Amino acid sequence: MNTIINIKLQDFTQKIRGYNMLFNYRLMNLCVKAEPAALMPVTVEILGKEYNLEEVAETRRPDEYHLEIRANNENNLDDITDYIFDVHPEFLLEIKTEKDPDDNEHRYAFYSMPEVDKDRYDLLTKLTKGFYDECTVQIDAAYAKEQAKFVDLLLHAPAEDADEAKGEMKAIYDDGKDEAVQIRDAKLMEIEEAYQHYLEDNPSDIYYDEDLEEDLDEDQPDYDVVKEFKLSDE
Repeated sequence: MNTIINIKLQDFTQKIRGYNMLFNYRLMNLCVKAEPAALMPVTVEILGKEYNLEEVAETRRPDEYHLEIRANNENNLDDITDYIFDVHPEFLLEIKTEKDPDDNEHRYAFYSMPEVDKDRYDLLTKLTKGFYDECTVQIDAAYAKEQAKFVDLLLHAPAEDADEAKGEMKAIYDDGKDEAVQIRDAKLMEIEEAYQHYLEDNPSDIYYDEDLEEDLDEDQPDYDVVKEFKLSDE
């Protein structure tokens, strides 16, 4: 294939990757588990100057559902937590203290991710699928647009080159759609795991599935049923 065709294919590849990167970034900010990268949008103004969070504080992840923010200068901690709240108001904040070897106390921010109860489970699932739909619409539109452009570009190309270019473009498109599905399903699984984690701590919130009522033996006592989680292509 000629150089122009190769460049066009490379551009198309980058465009599809860009859509999936944006999709992944949007899901990352639907915080289920603690993700330090979700704090990337946070900027902090100190003495009239704006800083990225990593310039003024250290972020630690003690476990899957918590983050610690340790300010380089503890006098700035309250300002830092205010700016984090602007970006992630759903984070649950607790100011903790600890002593160093010299018995001096130090303050740091301890964030818990919000529990994924049934309402949050439904909301996160809906948003994830909505962002997926937006991503695939963008991928489909980009593919259709590039196909139209290639009609003129390949008009005078050898048949072998034209077929190869069309095949590569289709492969790029298919790979992009497959990656979007993988990103979506990984997030849905993360949401499901967090929901099950919540139910383990709150068994009284396990919901009753009325659709299965007729399948229960009338002589058996009532009990709650949790639907099996299945990934969907919808």
